[in-house]
Amino acid sequence: MKKKLLTLLTIVLFSVTAGYSQATAYDVPDIFICNDDVDVDLTQQNPIVLGNQNPEDFYVVYFHSQTNAEENVNPIDEPTSYFNELEVEEIFIRVTNIADGSYDIASFTVGYIFTNVSYFADFNVCGGEFTLPPLSDGNYYTQPGGQGTMLSAGDVLSTSQTVYIYNQNEEVPSCTAESDFDVIMTNLVEIDPVPPLEACDEDLDGYAVFDLNLVINQVYDFLSNQPMDFYVSIHESEADAAEGVSPLPPGQFQAYTNTAPYQQTLYLRIYAAGGECYQIMPFTIVASDCENTFLTGTVMYDVDDNGCDNNDIPATGLTVVCTNNGYSYYSVVDNNGNYAFNYIPAGQTTVAVAPDPYVDFISSPSEYNITTPSTEDGLDFCLLAEDVNDVLVWLMPTSAALPGFETTYTLIYANYGTLPSSGVISLNFDDTMLTFDSAMPAMQQNGNVLSVAYNDLQPFATEYAYITFTVMQPPTVNMGDILDFEAIIDAQVDDNMANNTYEISQIVTNSYDPNDITVREGASITPEQAEDYLHYTIRFQNEGTANAQIVRIETQLDANLDWDTFMPMNSSHSYEIVRDENGGLEFIFDGIDLPYTDADEAGSQGYIIYRIKPKSTVELGDSMSATAGIYFDFNEAVMTNTATTTIEAAASADKFENNLFTVYPNPASGNVNIAVNNFTGEAQINVTDVLGKTVLNSTISDANTNIDVSSLKTGVYFITLQAQDKSATKKVVIK
Repeated sequence: MKKKLLTLLTIVLFSVTAGYSQATAYDVPDIFICNDDVDVDLTQQNPIVLGNQNPEDFYVVYFHSQTNAEENVNPIDEPTSYFNELEVEEIFIRVTNIADGSYDIASFTVGYIFTNVSYFADFNVCGGEFTLPPLSDGNYYTQPGGQGTMLSAGDVLSTSQTVYIYNQNEEVPSCTAESDFDVIMTNLVEIDPVPPLEACDEDLDGYAVFDLNLVINQVYDFLSNQPMDFYVSIHESEADAAEGVSPLPPGQFQAYTNTAPYQQTLYLRIYAAGGECYQIMPFTIVASDCENTFLTGTVMYDVDDNGCDNNDIPATGLTVVCTNNGYSYYSVVDNNGNYAFNYIPAGQTTVAVAPDPYVDFISSPSEYNITTPSTEDGLDFCLLAEDVNDVLVWLMPTSAALPGFETTYTLIYANYGTLPSSGVISLNFDDTMLTFDSAMPAMQQNGNVLSVAYNDLQPFATEYAYITFTVMQPPTVNMGDILDFEAIIDAQVDDNMANNTYEISQIVTNSYDPNDITVREGASITPEQAEDYLHYTIRFQNEGTANAQIVRIETQLDANLDWDTFMPMNSSHSYEIVRDENGGLEFIFDGIDLPYTDADEAGSQGYIIYRIKPKSTVELGDSMSATAGIYFDFNEAVMTNTATTTIEAAASADKFENNLFTVYPNPASGNVNIAVNNFTGEAQINVTDVLGKTVLNSTISDANTNIDVSSLKTGVYFITLQAQDKSATKKVVIK
């Protein structure tokens, strides 16, 4: 559009002044820009709008409206880099004659042409064919810029390639748009099946630690020859592998423990870059016997200080410790001086004689360093020490104490010194509750004391006396009564008197759990006693229907115990011990062939005794607890009671006041009432069975409290009340 405004004055001047010319704004073309967000140089129209007029004689100014152009106000500030905020806009050009002020106006359109094109992400294709999808804008080409072969939607591609989408605007051919995507053809690779991965099951529980990197590396070695990148993940189920979810963390590959015992299937997901093309490959992990490692040797004591030979004696009962990957494995030296390890996993392994708490042995050599798996024989140790006299004794109940029935005990005495020992062993018992029947070897009875002499008990030797009593009938002895014993070994010479006395109390019961754990020192010890050993006994009995070939006992050493002082003492059968760095402890009786109860009641039983000290940092109120799980072959664990020992102040006369509280009715059923004398504040109630297992506990705040005991089975129980710095225990019968 063009409009000329000529005034009369301009006409007159033009007619009289031939040296000047009127301003003329010639027509200019419209400007169209491809797509948006682009600045436009409006001054590219200057030469066109001026035509043949001398640029030096005219002003060229751009405006948004005709009115502004006519009034010569509000010009566009930066016409050389103008950004159009509208999709289409009309721009006005005012051409003004510098000399006479005459002007002319022209206009043109500035617009944006939008050329759309379809976009696709890259396609990862499993197999050999890909069909081009429909397009909304543009056409397919094999080369950029609309070059090469034009393809159509629905065409099938069989090779990996880049596909271009090109679109040209019909109104403005110079305005084009382009995109591209890659078609990546991935063919699944044929991989040989991964052989089963085995790991050493050192404790025969069906679980082992596997290095899954061995499988990963094997697969990657094969995939390294492929023309494209593949990735591998491991999953515990086939469904997770198919969905690509819940992969095992790579940090777990080096030390993966199977979740299903003995044999488990894991699944490899092998996928190409992009993850859409994958295949699943199962492989098996097997927790197998540690057959490739067998370490044996002897431990002898050099009695004549001239090197170990046939004239020296076996260091029977001492312990050899094997350390490997944070685990400790123990083997007790047998009567011939032999020890053996069968379950040591792969790694750097150290074998040494464990320190003895009483004798400072010098071992030659001090240790052996071995890389396992390996079979090593002749890992022999020769020990020297100063002369030491040290014998000890302990007593272990081997049956329940039932009113009117026989009860049996094993008296164990051992020479832990380096010199032969002679002396007398005495056993004090309560002859108002027990009748002595027999002992093997024979023991002399003098009232409530049994005694037996021993002569020339050799260093490292352990002897046993098997004793039978009859528990007197009610009303003399009733359920819940306590049988007290004291075993004393009186050696002619002894440098360590601390282990010469052994006291034990046994509860008379009407029931008996042959699988239990007890601590000799009982439920409470003084701070002074906490400086010495706690003695634990775990008993087990095969109550199944067939002989047990393997018995495995698992327990956890309490955090308040000094694990470095752990020491196995005695057992019914040959065994090995595995202890990890976190205090996990396993006793393994492999090849025990333990009879079942109905076939051989006496032979169906076994035990293990060990001792360990509390930490030096324990304080009043601290406690140590122990529970064991006993596995017969591959059956579920038989769980023992929990034996808890608490450090308490020495008992005073008022600690066990009989009148602290009253329990009624007794016998009871359903509920019992507890009346506390002179009571204010709170009190703790703890109910235990005859095995010492806590069955109920509660906090009370009233002088009279009713306790629901309907959940308890018929039998004898003990109610302990702690209140106002006092405590007392009452026996109650539940009927």
